Amino acid sequence: MMAVQPYDVYLGSPAFDLVPGVEEGVRRFTAALDAEARLRPGDVEPVLRSVERGLQILSDTAQARRHRPKLARLDLGRPVFVIGFLRTGSTLLHNLLGRHEELHSPLLWELANPVDTGIHPQEHRALRRWTEDYVADYYAKAPALPGIHYIDAHLPDECHRLLANTFHSMVLEMRYRVPSYGYWLHRQSLVEPYRWHRRQLQTLMWAHRRADGSVPTPVLKCPFHTWFLRDLAQVYPEARFIHLHRDPVQVVASTASLCRTVRGARSGEQDLKEIGALWSGRITGLSGELAEGRDDLLGGAPVLDLPYRKLVADPVEAMREVCSFLELPFSDSFRAGVEDHLRNHSQRAHGGHRYGPAEFGLDEAAILRATASYRARFGV
Repeated sequence: MMAVQPYDVYLGSPAFDLVPGVEEGVRRFTAALDAEARLRPGDVEPVLRSVERGLQILSDTAQARRHRPKLARLDLGRPVFVIGFLRTGSTLLHNLLGRHEELHSPLLWELANPVDTGIHPQEHRALRRWTEDYVADYYAKAPALPGIHYIDAHLPDECHRLLANTFHSMVLEMRYRVPSYGYWLHRQSLVEPYRWHRRQLQTLMWAHRRADGSVPTPVLKCPFHTWFLRDLAQVYPEARFIHLHRDPVQVVASTASLCRTVRGARSGEQDLKEIGALWSGRITGLSGELAEGRDDLLGGAPVLDLPYRKLVADPVEAMREVCSFLELPFSDSFRAGVEDHLRNHSQRAHGGHRYGPAEFGLDEAAILRATASYRARFGV
């Protein structure tokens, strides 16, 4: 248990006035941290600082839009969202798409503070250094992470970082043991949090304006969007989607392994069967909904289904298919960028990842039964 109720620290935060609806998420999340997360004593303060940082970014976003009305009018074009369960190849796809001259996959250092990225270029050097230090600290606390999910300050990263600032994101139940928060989150509408996601994205993309005022098409990637597709599509009705698919047994076991590693950065107490049950339930529970109504959830938006096995077997050909879907040229420069990334970031370049269903108390046959309709619908 923490020594103090962390939510009390943030009562009266100006962010609550500037960003209505955030206070409940902060209250639920920090109360769960206090009662359930089992953080190491030395990690309480850094986690609370991250809460404060998220509130500050939202407050800064609101202030920036007040003083720069053009931010709200920035045309994002037809954004591309990479969706699908965790561990389906989305990091690879996101990195490769970021090499296309007409696209931009936001980098980790940009996502770390979209306001400084977008409108304070004089802060870019300091922000890059801060993000490099953040990654180094994370790897020191979770040394197995690079072999499971490689992050780099200067590579594309997941836009859950924008949603987490609203305290409405599944990444928080991935990072910390907060079951009461997770129960609450999955019963919420994320329409308003996604509006703040969009506002932060517009601010970030302001840094990438061309001479004619346009910006490259943003490519966003976060597996957690897959649980809230209807809300996402409502806020981004012009978006296009690439939906990745992989064998659910591998997905559940690999996700559980990632969760163990990430939570281990802040807590020394891990219940592996509890982790396995959490992600088995989350993934199998959603699989039937996707099989029955994925297209309806997306409001009929354009979507390309891409199997994991096709992506990893021939990434270059997969990128050719993606470019066709997005109506983009498969240029020589893009192909060269794809091949360069593949040479420098091979699957095992940063370490191996070993995991198995049994260590998390998972029953392979039960997962296959629970995901039968999903596997039939999407051919996995």
